[in-house]
Amino acid sequence: MPRQVTKASVNRYCQARLEAAKYNDRFSSRASAAAELGCVAEASLKKYELGLVKPPNDIVALMADAYGTPELAVWYCASECPLGKHTRPVPEMPPERMVVRLSNKLSTLQEVISEVSGILDDGTVDTDERSRLMEIRDELVEINRRLQEAVVTVEKLILGR
Repeated sequence: MPRQVTKASVNRYCQARLEAAKYNDRFSSRASAAAELGCVAEASLKKYELGLVKPPNDIVALMADAYGTPELAVWYCASECPLGKHTRPVPEMPPERMVVRLSNKLSTLQEVISEVSGILDDGTVDTDERSRLMEIRDELVEINRRLQEAVVTVEKLILGR
């Protein structure tokens, strides 16, 4: 029986591994998880789970895939990655709520497409249009967040969670 995790229990990487261990015994210990991951040493995994070292993005992607936790990669991008820190993590929600949130943005997407089409119609972008395009970019970022929520939720459904 594996030892109880104490200090690392609040760490997202450790939580993801332990959640995966409920479905796959090979993730119940760091040693067997490292072997399962293939390119991660047990000592490195320990450092990631204790928060001593931040794992590289390719290792996070590998863990998210192996553990069946796509939300780990999204969390990493929103919280740990220097380029992605401006994004928000995907909130936990029932699939039905994701569908409602996504469909609420569908009309906004149609409006954005129409407005961008109108701006580009004359082949030039003036100062006022450039300003509006900046606002449209922000709307597209929000639509993209909703799409990320949908992808994570659908991946969880595929995995039976």
